[in-house]
Amino acid sequence: MINLYILLLPWFMIFSSLVIKTADQPELADFRQAFEDLNQQPLSFLATNNISYAAKGGHLQGIQLYKDNTVYLSGSSEELSYMVKINLGDPSRVMAIDTLMHSPLRHAGGFQIFDQYLAVGIEDNKKRNLAYLQIYDLESSAPFDQPLYTIERKGGYERVTAGAVGITAFRGDILILVANWDSRVLDFYSCPKQDFNAGRGHFTLKNSIEVKKLSTAEWSDPLWEAYQNLNLFSDKNEHLFMVGTAKKEDGKQVADLFDLQLEPSTPKVTKLSSKVFPTSKDVDFKAAAGLNISDSGTLILAAAPYQLERNTSIDLFTNNSIKFSTWEKMQAWPSPDARQAAAATKHSVYAINNHTISKYERATGNLILTKNYPNTKHLNSGFFYNDLLYCAHSNYPNRPDSSSIRIIDPENLILTNTINLGESEGSLTWVVKNKEHWYALFAYYGQDNHLTYLAKMNNDWEIIGKWTFPKKILEEMGKMSISGGVPWKEGFLVTGHDEKKLYYLTLPKTGKTLNFIENYRAPFTGQGIALDPLNGGLVGINRAEKTLISSQLLP
Repeated sequence: MINLYILLLPWFMIFSSLVIKTADQPELADFRQAFEDLNQQPLSFLATNNISYAAKGGHLQGIQLYKDNTVYLSGSSEELSYMVKINLGDPSRVMAIDTLMHSPLRHAGGFQIFDQYLAVGIEDNKKRNLAYLQIYDLESSAPFDQPLYTIERKGGYERVTAGAVGITAFRGDILILVANWDSRVLDFYSCPKQDFNAGRGHFTLKNSIEVKKLSTAEWSDPLWEAYQNLNLFSDKNEHLFMVGTAKKEDGKQVADLFDLQLEPSTPKVTKLSSKVFPTSKDVDFKAAAGLNISDSGTLILAAAPYQLERNTSIDLFTNNSIKFSTWEKMQAWPSPDARQAAAATKHSVYAINNHTISKYERATGNLILTKNYPNTKHLNSGFFYNDLLYCAHSNYPNRPDSSSIRIIDPENLILTNTINLGESEGSLTWVVKNKEHWYALFAYYGQDNHLTYLAKMNNDWEIIGKWTFPKKILEEMGKMSISGGVPWKEGFLVTGHDEKKLYYLTLPKTGKTLNFIENYRAPFTGQGIALDPLNGGLVGINRAEKTLISSQLLP
């Protein structure tokens, strides 16, 4: 396969620059089911554009939703390839149109966003013998000025074009799909995820699949379209999927789901399903249509018309209500002790480690004091009550489980009292006061994480109520559990162990399972969170970057 590819491509070069962040887009528990559950009636937006650009001789090519309220559209013209950024809301409007490359690389095709990384193919659509696959970091200050990675493809007519590109993480690698003209050949590149995150990634060809040679005996139907967009996804069951969008000859707009098995000697593509999506007027899957997983963990199919007009319709198909609020990072402070949790007052922020707490001046980030606590195993979180810092503590991973609450004076970080909860059912990860009662989270891990529960306690620290969590939430956490939580609105905001995600839950009127209301993307990676009295938001940590983070919920 590699030798054949090198014959087709006399050479290609791979470049990388910068050190980039860890990719951690939410994974679905069952991608196939999420696809089947997509609503076939769209939620439509009308986006206004007041920006002039060189549109002659081309059209829109691809579309992706980003951070639940931003849409990116790729496009081509006679002079250049470009990327459009649209903010969805009230009103929806075009925020920017950025040039990617100039003629002859005038054609930016179907693309995909994974986490904060946008992968797109840009080709010479006239000579059809040159294309560049570009990966951009959408969180950089000027994302389209400099790609993080480039794969250059040169070779035979139409063989090396890059009309549709997909990207995902799969089994420890970043996997990229490049489909050539009319999606006749599928090339798969891979790079170790660790190297990709460190900015030293080197993409190598994993598979090349000539579609006309595939057996369709096990397909749901034998049709393969000239897909304008092809997107890659993996789920928590380690299944790899591809979704292609196209407009059929009879005018129907379709999204087709395929199962992928990329064993080097016998790669296999199996068509599982095909769904028809009625669209708003002028919206066309032959132009721009694409799926991705939103920041709130929902599968969404977006679609747009051929041209970006003064007013352009955007259709979104999903199986959930779409949220447009997000928790945004407001300020950050580096700390080597940002390992377990964060807490804050109006003037100070606190980094909580297993047996250490560090206090920093909020305005400058200067370290004020660090305190180590002997005979402490695992501090998990901090909650301010009556001007004292209540820290949840456990003996995890020792058994049997034992939990306590360490009460700290925030001025000098002196341990003033310990409330010993004794041997506990589960490990205490956070404790908060909400109205008249205390609430404590006792976590289980591994195959027992479904036993994790929220306990309601009286002022004598006796449990007077218990609620477990919805199965879907704990499944998303794999072998880990609920790590952080705070009272919020009519219930609680909680975090997992690693994901940049917040879950809003309320107590049920009847029953023993918490009500899941909605989730949000968060700037911190799970772990212990706390209320921020300065801005009414939250503080948390990014454990990998050893950083304290303040955030607010913004519309």
